[in-house]
This record gives sequence, structure tokens and C-alpha cells, in this order.
Amino acid sequence: MGIELILITLLFGAILAWIIKNRTTVFAIAICSSIVSFIIALFYYLNMERTIKSFQFYLSYEWISAWKVNFSIGFDPINAPFVLLTTFITVVAVALSIKVIKDKISSYMVLILLLSFSVNAFFMSTNLLQFFFFYEAMLIPSVLLIQRWGGKNSSQAAMKFLLYTFSFSIFLFIAILAVYFYGGGFDFESLANLRLNTQGKLLVLFGFILAFFVKIPIIPLHGWLRDTYYESSMPVTIFMSAVLGKMGIYGILRIIPYFVDIIPIISQWIIGLCLISFVYSAFLALSVKDIKVMFAYMSLSHVGIITAGVFTGNIHGYQGALLQSINHGILSAGLFYIAELLYRHTGSFDSEKFGALSKKIPALTFFTFALIMAMGGFPGLNYFNGELLLLSGIFRENILLGFLGVLGVSIGVIYLSWFFYRVFLRKPAGELSFYVKDAISWERILLALFFLISIYFGLAPDFILSGVREIIPFGGRG
Repeated sequence: MGIELILITLLFGAILAWIIKNRTTVFAIAICSSIVSFIIALFYYLNMERTIKSFQFYLSYEWISAWKVNFSIGFDPINAPFVLLTTFITVVAVALSIKVIKDKISSYMVLILLLSFSVNAFFMSTNLLQFFFFYEAMLIPSVLLIQRWGGKNSSQAAMKFLLYTFSFSIFLFIAILAVYFYGGGFDFESLANLRLNTQGKLLVLFGFILAFFVKIPIIPLHGWLRDTYYESSMPVTIFMSAVLGKMGIYGILRIIPYFVDIIPIISQWIIGLCLISFVYSAFLALSVKDIKVMFAYMSLSHVGIITAGVFTGNIHGYQGALLQSINHGILSAGLFYIAELLYRHTGSFDSEKFGALSKKIPALTFFTFALIMAMGGFPGLNYFNGELLLLSGIFRENILLGFLGVLGVSIGVIYLSWFFYRVFLRKPAGELSFYVKDAISWERILLALFFLISIYFGLAPDFILSGVREIIPFGGRG
């Protein structure tokens, strides 16, 4: 048995949660299976040899023999950090659900665990057909989670998310078929064997880009994000912000090394679009008063510069995108969790109704300030390293685009600082401040964990980057 235990543990937990209907037992099953899957992922991550570029702990089972396609999974320096992030965020989502979800708990936990199973299987896939299968499979549990446990407009939000993601998936499917017919197979290395001219390779690349840009998302393909994040229950919002958007970024990180010869043709246009998304979303975050909406736009903004880094064609941008994807997942989950703690006793996300909370809830004030400092790029914390790499990579590509990136970073610091002032420092206190309670012991432990991870990644970015020193095709058959 090997890394398949990550998937087996989640699937077994989902089956048990479906069979057993007792609320306490279901929570115990879900939290245990999510923690065990994280521990397994961490074990294999720590034991992975970073100098090997092919898939490690490789497992393969016959799937579609006529097409010579196996069900195969493996770890390499690109996908392993995303599996680690996904399993960790699954633990966070399940733990938060204990307070948030009040009804149909068995069905809810089944879907959360199946969603984590699908996303992890997507990241661990070693061939394009399986990659596409799980890219689509995650839609079923995610749409049901949005619709059944969301707000009053959750049905419309779920349908919007489904239509955007499913509609643009056709471009991914066409691109994968092109790789099969012109590259000789569904394995990732078939991308290196494309028997196409420059124009043909560009069309294949654009198929991948369109599908992944919707999932990330990048403006103008972001129409589903605001409503979906806002109407979803907070555990689902956290999972979507921290993990689902990273599916698109991971997809680009995976395929870009095979197109390095043609990237210079389109790189500045794509980087420009991503940075416009970065800056425009930052202005949107600055303009809203609703805390959950602000964090949704914050998430939309930051994935813009992360995606830009992949297309710089240099190792600084590529490393920055990988590192910042993980950093963003950790910090966005922490900040959304803080928003949930503010909402829990007040029933509101309106920042204008809070204020002067710093003395009333000192623990939550400290952790909010710490995570905001991290997200703002304070030296020594995790986001600083990623931003430095991303901006370095963008400046190497184009100085003007680099300054556009700096503008977006600056606006991000402003709206985060403004949020902290309005909610925690401004006097007099708003009418809802009286009802806010400080984080209890286990909530403080979880917030402290976010902060400690931020410190550790800030001091040791090589925990994520040690296997990525050049832009080359990773993976292979193992």
C-alpha cells in the first residue's frame, strides 16, 4: 500500500458516514479520516526525493485497455504540495462544519469527503484522461454542497458555478483529444511529442488556458465567483477559495513546461490580462463593506498575480506561482475562518456594524492582525517570499507589467488594513460588537496553526520549492 491510502481513507470515511447517521459518530468519522489522509500525505511528502523529476510512489491499474490508459497516481515536486494543501484544508473544513452545519450532517460529510477525494485524485493523476475525469467529477459534490447547505440564493449560485465550469471544460477535453491524436497518448509526456506547427500548438495551449482560467478564475471569466463564495456555507467557501481555484493553477503549472518554446509569443498579453484581474479585483475588494465579499474579491485578486507568474517563462515566476498557491490557500482559509467567527454570534458580515473589538476579543484580534500582516507580504512571513519571486519574474519579463503588479500589491495592503481598522480599531463600536465573542480554545489552536505555518513557510520556502529549480517537464511514468 502507498499513496493510494490517501484516497482510500477519504473514500472509506465517506462510505461510513453514509451508513452511520448518528451526528456525533459521523463527525468523528469525518475528522478522523481527514486527519489520517493528511498524515499519510505528509509522510509521503517528507519521504519524497526532490531531485527525481519523474513520478514517485507510482501506482498503476489497468483502466481502458483499448486506449492503453491505466488508472495511475504518483507524487512529484509539482503535485505533492497541492495534495498536502488539499488534505490539510479538508481537516479545516470538517472541523469548522461541527459548528456551522446543523442538518443533513451525514450527507454533508459524505459530499465533503468525496469532494476531497476527487480533488486529490485530480492532483495525483499521471495521465490526461484521468486528469480530466476528476476535474469534472468534483463538480457533483461541490454543486450539491453549494445548493443544499448554502444561503437563500444558493441554487442560482450553484447553477452559475456549474454552467461556467462545465461549459468551458469542453475546451480542456478538445485539447486533451488533440494531445492524444497528435502526441500519441494520454500521458503527460505526450505533450512533448505534439506533431503540430506553432499555430496548432497555440490552439492546444489556448484550450487548456480557457478551461483553467475559468476555474482559477481570471477576469472576465469570474462571473460565478462572488455569488458562489457568498452563498456557500463557510466550510465550502474555504475549500473553494483555498483548493478548487488551485486546480486551474496546478493545471497550468503542469502543462506550461511543454510549451516553453511558444510561450514568448503570448506571454506579455496573458500576463497583462492576469495583472489587470489582480488590480481590478483589488479595487473591488477595497470598495465593499461586506467582509465575506471582500475576502472573495481578495482571493480573486491574488490568484491573478499567481497565474501571471506561470507565464513569465522564467524560474522566478514559476517558483513564485507554486509557492504562492500554497501560501494563498493557507491564508485565505484562515481569513475566511475569522470572518465566520465574527458572523457566528452576529449573523452579519457588514464591517460597518463592528468596531473597537481589539480589547473585547484580544486573541481573535491578534490572529487577524497576524494573518493580515502575512497576506500583506510582511518580511519573514510566508507571502513575502512568494510575492518577491512573482514580482521578480514579472519584472524580468516586462518592467511596466512589474509596476502594475506592485500597484496591485499596494492596493491589497490598503484594503486589508482598512478592514482591520474598521472592525477592530475604529471607535465607537458598532451595534454588533457587543455580541462578538473571542475564539475558544480549539479555535485558537486552529488559528495558531495557520500562523505557525505562515512563519515556517516564511523562513523555509524550500519546504515547497526544493524540487523545482528549473522549468522542465515533471512527472512521466515513474
